Amino acid sequence: MSTGIKTPIAADVNGGTVSSTTDKRRVRSSIIACTVSDHIALGHFLSEIFGAHYPAKFQASLNNPFYAPGDRLMLRRMGRAIAHVHLTRRLMQFGSLSLPVAGLQGLATANHCRREGLGTHLLLAAERQMAQSGALIGLLRTQIPHFFRRTGWALCGGSSGCAASPHAVLVRLLEQGLSLRPTSRIQVRPWRRWEEEAVARVYRQSLPGSYGLLQRSRPYWHWLLERRAYDQFYVALDGPDLWDFNESSTQLVGYAAIKREKIVELVTAPGRQKVAMELLARACGDAIEHDRRHISLLAPASSPLLEYFRVASESLTYQPPDRAEFCMAKLLDPLRLLKMMCGVFTQRATEAKLARPLGLGLLVDGQKYQIDIAGSGRAIADTMGRSYLRLNVADFTRLVLGQLDWDRALEEGRVEPSTSLALDAGRVFFPPLPFWRPILDDCN
Repeated sequence: MSTGIKTPIAADVNGGTVSSTTDKRRVRSSIIACTVSDHIALGHFLSEIFGAHYPAKFQASLNNPFYAPGDRLMLRRMGRAIAHVHLTRRLMQFGSLSLPVAGLQGLATANHCRREGLGTHLLLAAERQMAQSGALIGLLRTQIPHFFRRTGWALCGGSSGCAASPHAVLVRLLEQGLSLRPTSRIQVRPWRRWEEEAVARVYRQSLPGSYGLLQRSRPYWHWLLERRAYDQFYVALDGPDLWDFNESSTQLVGYAAIKREKIVELVTAPGRQKVAMELLARACGDAIEHDRRHISLLAPASSPLLEYFRVASESLTYQPPDRAEFCMAKLLDPLRLLKMMCGVFTQRATEAKLARPLGLGLLVDGQKYQIDIAGSGRAIADTMGRSYLRLNVADFTRLVLGQLDWDRALEEGRVEPSTSLALDAGRVFFPPLPFWRPILDDCN
């Protein structure tokens, strides 16, 4: 670790270089896009920062079908990497909309270069590149949310869930009609390689009307399963033949990914509640076999499966560990996003029978937006009418993504409606939504 005295960086957030001044010399650091030739050195650098487990994760990221070396940005000083960030580009389901989003991963600064502002400088450059790529929303998981709040990121779409004794959950499942008889048509076993397409099909069936799920192509599913960022991956089959390659007599109707004591993702074909019960029972059996006191299910707060945990004896609300990762989001192009949502606003206004024409302004830390609903609807910037909501950028992010607690925000004065019409229209345009990001895409 360097012992030199360092002064804060004078960061030029609009350019590609940043200068650091010490008591003896002035060193320039350049932000560059990585190439394939940087991978070996970068892998060593990231292993020094994140630990010995990271090389496998780094190698897996290179195999991602969406990966491009230029999506990694790094800062170099005297030919050596001193900071890094990795951007990803995906499509996210948001109700009836398919939104381009960007993920941010692996933001790291060399230990001897800490407290110079390099991390913030690289973060701002990454945000610009994310926006330039056409992404509307930035997404990340972090153990230090306070660092990202400074540039407008908001806690949003976390992995809610419940934990309980596996014995208690099994008792509750039996009370609700689960049968442990071997004659049941639903069979649960570890997945097999030829079932990739069937697993992808079940996931696709869960996409319509969801909020926060990433679209997963067949190549991406192949990578996701081969990466093995889980301890067990079970599939549920409906039919007599457990080895039916073509699903001619037996269909795959659900799956569950389990990592240690957590069920990180459980998805079934629509309307197959019994299948979910069978998968939960298998997960509880594993937990009991490994002598785990609790098992937890990570799922949207609206998931009916959480009830098996909430009402079970010895149940408790899921509490993240001390080094938990928090989900955060940032609106990279708010005006374009509001424009894309105008059809949704119009539909919500119609269903609520609000009088037309209707206008709602948004005053977000001094930035003005206006949503007008007359015909098909429109959104414009730098103006707002008499009826508007005043709020900060973090609450604006939660508002748009359906994660704002309206009652609490109003009570604490974080959202200030100028008129009763503004409050009524705001609640209709931006209702609470089950926005949730599954952790399987980001598991280590």
